[in-house]
Amino acid sequence: MRLITGTIAGLVLAGSTTYVAHADELPTGEPRADEVQLTSPVDVGIAAVPAAPEQTAPDVVAELEPRRTDDFNLVGVTWQRGFDDTGLSVKVRLRAEGDWGSWKELHVDDADGEGGRAGTEPLWAGDADGVAVEVTSPTGERPAGLAVSTIDPGTTTAEASTASTALYDGSSRMLTQAADNSPTYTAKPSIVTRSKWGARKSSGCDSPRTGNETRGAVVHHTAGSNKYSKSQSAAIVRAVQAYHMKGRDWCDIGYNFLVDKYGQVFEGRSGGVDKPVRAAHAGDKAVNTYTMGVSMMGTFSSSRPTKATQAAMVRLIGWRLGTTFHPATGTYRVGSFRLQRIAGHRNVVGTSCPGQAAYSWLGASGGLRDRVAAYISDYSSPIKSRVRMLTPSVTGPVKVGEYPFSTGAGGRKARLGKVDIYSSRAGTYSVGDRFRREYAAMGDQSGALGAPTSSPRSTSRSSVRLQRFTNGTIYQVKRSSKRGYALWGSVETKYHRIGREKSVLGAPTRRMTRISGNRYRAWFAHGTITRQANGSVTVTRS
Repeated sequence: MRLITGTIAGLVLAGSTTYVAHADELPTGEPRADEVQLTSPVDVGIAAVPAAPEQTAPDVVAELEPRRTDDFNLVGVTWQRGFDDTGLSVKVRLRAEGDWGSWKELHVDDADGEGGRAGTEPLWAGDADGVAVEVTSPTGERPAGLAVSTIDPGTTTAEASTASTALYDGSSRMLTQAADNSPTYTAKPSIVTRSKWGARKSSGCDSPRTGNETRGAVVHHTAGSNKYSKSQSAAIVRAVQAYHMKGRDWCDIGYNFLVDKYGQVFEGRSGGVDKPVRAAHAGDKAVNTYTMGVSMMGTFSSSRPTKATQAAMVRLIGWRLGTTFHPATGTYRVGSFRLQRIAGHRNVVGTSCPGQAAYSWLGASGGLRDRVAAYISDYSSPIKSRVRMLTPSVTGPVKVGEYPFSTGAGGRKARLGKVDIYSSRAGTYSVGDRFRREYAAMGDQSGALGAPTSSPRSTSRSSVRLQRFTNGTIYQVKRSSKRGYALWGSVETKYHRIGREKSVLGAPTRRMTRISGNRYRAWFAHGTITRQANGSVTVTRS
């Protein structure tokens, strides 16, 4: 990518080369033949936007005259944080196929709490090879460090899965919309992972990386052209990530998920699609921490999202709200805001995002909130019933919503702040406190113990409690450890037969451990039980 700069200073960011020009070094005319060519998979050009000439209108504070560049697909404008951008207007003109288009406004995107640079929403330009910028301010003050970023996302192939929410003909035109239905369990929709769309590695996001729970969803748009092919969607997501990381100096892409017009759902910020990952989507740190940010790919000022996008949004948001046992309608408190469970970006900060047509769809009769509410209305599961029976002081918030796990017993799990709840053919049981720590150390339901088959209960000794699992038992001994002791297989069978905590061995003092080859040993107050390599079990009193 050739930049529109004269003297160029090199700066390396996030593993590829970015070039920054000083405002007084911007040349006129066409770029020189010897200007820098970027060859990284995602190329980002960043050039300063100089102060406006004196003869311009008084409210025009910065202006970059139309200049040719190498090809790019996405553009955004940034500036140093700390400027009061109330009323600030940023416009760009782009050159495509030899012609200069009309001025397009880039909406200011506040990202309080994320750090980095202030800036606008990015604009997907399709194919462009020239840019002009105009910045106006009602105060006549100019933000420091104004710069325009032009991004070529490269051609990394994304092996995107086909959306299952709609049907298409050969031209990718939607033919019919699949019904939302009302499942008893809202399964996770098909999601294009970061590795499939070619994500750059996160630069390391600040703590807290995740919140305690997802309380609601905030809906956005990416802005820019609605004319893109299904195969271009991954490039749009890569370009948005490049702008957020290199133009805005964020640690990663700002959204948790992105949904294209074909119904494809893309994983956004790293950290796990099932977890309440804190993103940079809302412009408020508390809202970022306790909501999922979903951005629809396109501009929706006058036209609603496609039916495929709408159906995918219902399934995506319905999955998260359903499995975390939150309603789709009504309000809740987060930070200094009272928001609808499904809110628009404009409900948090002063922006037009997600566009008037999309915003109207959120609350319309039969719109997003109504459809998600209907979609999750029949959600019913033993885990949900158990959570409803217990108080938040006992369970804590839902950190990872209900999801299937694979064991011989089958079943599902939900991870809450203080307990994990498992449901299988053996029943529905909570695992918490020291039992949870030991169970996690053993590999949870996929480890040697298998799924839980009982709740924690007392034993004949007041100092010992136990919880049973498919293949073993965890014992909690008061005052001896911060976690329980797991026994399984033939060692646990032998301990049970000789009387467990009432036996001559007494209570466990250490977890059962491999001592060599296929030999395992468990330690007790008055001896040990050893499983020998040949499968025999011996009891030794101390």
